[in-house]
Amino acid sequence: MLSQSINPPAVFRIFLLLFVFILLAGCSKDYEDGLQAYEEKDYAKALEIWRPLAERGDAEAQFSLGYMYAKGQGVEADQDTALSWYRRAAENGHAKGQFNLGLAYQRGQSVEKDMNQAIKWFRKSAAGGHVPAMYILGLLSVQGMGMDKDPAAAVEWFEKASAKGDSRAQLALAMMYLEGLGVEKDIEKAMALMRKSAEQKNLEAIYRLGMMNPARGVDKNSPQAVEKIRKAAELGYAQAQYDLAEMYLKGKNLEKDPKASRAWLEKAAANGLPRAQNDLGYMYLNGIGGKADLEKAFKWFNAAAEKDFPKALYALGKLYTEGKGVEQNDLKAFELYKKAADLGDPEAMYAVGYAYSNGRGVEKSDAMGAEWFRKGSDAGHAESQFALGNLYANGFGVTKSNEQAAKWYCLAARQGHPHALDMLISRDPDNSCGLSQELLDQARKKSVDSPLPEPGAKDNR
Repeated sequence: MLSQSINPPAVFRIFLLLFVFILLAGCSKDYEDGLQAYEEKDYAKALEIWRPLAERGDAEAQFSLGYMYAKGQGVEADQDTALSWYRRAAENGHAKGQFNLGLAYQRGQSVEKDMNQAIKWFRKSAAGGHVPAMYILGLLSVQGMGMDKDPAAAVEWFEKASAKGDSRAQLALAMMYLEGLGVEKDIEKAMALMRKSAEQKNLEAIYRLGMMNPARGVDKNSPQAVEKIRKAAELGYAQAQYDLAEMYLKGKNLEKDPKASRAWLEKAAANGLPRAQNDLGYMYLNGIGGKADLEKAFKWFNAAAEKDFPKALYALGKLYTEGKGVEQNDLKAFELYKKAADLGDPEAMYAVGYAYSNGRGVEKSDAMGAEWFRKGSDAGHAESQFALGNLYANGFGVTKSNEQAAKWYCLAARQGHPHALDMLISRDPDNSCGLSQELLDQARKKSVDSPLPEPGAKDNR
């Protein structure tokens, strides 16, 4: 009989497989119900459906819970809890969970920064077919972050992601072919990839097509190039918006139009580009392209300063020094100047030196003034060079030395400083500075010993 030919263990295995199949099918349906609730923005219901699935080990539900905790959807945002769910999904082989776990290690978010762990999880995610992981591995390979620089490996990763239609990878691969990094230089292939990326509305690709020089197939000054930049700007690419603003302001490739320049800067600034925010502050400060508005000038300088844009920090410091649009405050001004100077801004170095030399916002110290004027001088700042020459001429904060004074006056004079030449003439009778006879004749007609000018003789652009 048939019943006698089936042994009990075999029957048990068949029923067990059927049970698992039914259970998994039920889980899948439950997940889809949760997804429908999520898409309808019923986050509470989605959580109610997904949480038990996640607890039972459903990787998709675990990832979804992680995402909801990360975004604060239906629950209070909690990055630590989000990471714990991403980790559980990653350990269950979920490619997106592995990628997000890798990002957490890369950024040091809710976990100690660890590039080895980041790369480990990015590789697992890429092996699971997650395209962003392939792209980021290409970036890390070309930059040498957490691994040795390997342009050839970068090309392989970009090619894999590009083949799956990733526009960022297509652009990155185009740049590799353009520069001959990890692959033989091929301008034709580079341009084809860039166009393919642009066709997907990759704004950077559209912009770069407009910025290519003639050797790469496009004249950056041609009407076609300008139109490509305009197209990227109209689609919202901040750098293209900034470039259009510059063209209108300077009348380069377009008719000069300060009003249009300000309008495009408004867009680039609203998109978060620090340089655009700083320049827009400058336009509002000086009434370029429209009415002056100190309140808006402060707003945009402050926005760029919050991103540690040195020129904006300096501009804010100047507003506090002069009490323009804000209550005059030397201490606040000094703090801003110092931060900008520490970030390498030569104008701010001069301002810090001036503050120390005059005791404005900080305890007076000729020695510290000399130190900061020297930093500005070494950075090629003419006003700092003139100031340092004055200190050596008078022995303030440094050992008095006509030779050193002449050296710094000479450097400032070569940059056209209006008073350095006058101060140099009596200290360099042999003209070791090598100045023209015309300049020397002009200097001999004057006798000017000017005090240090206030910070900010030049603009912030």
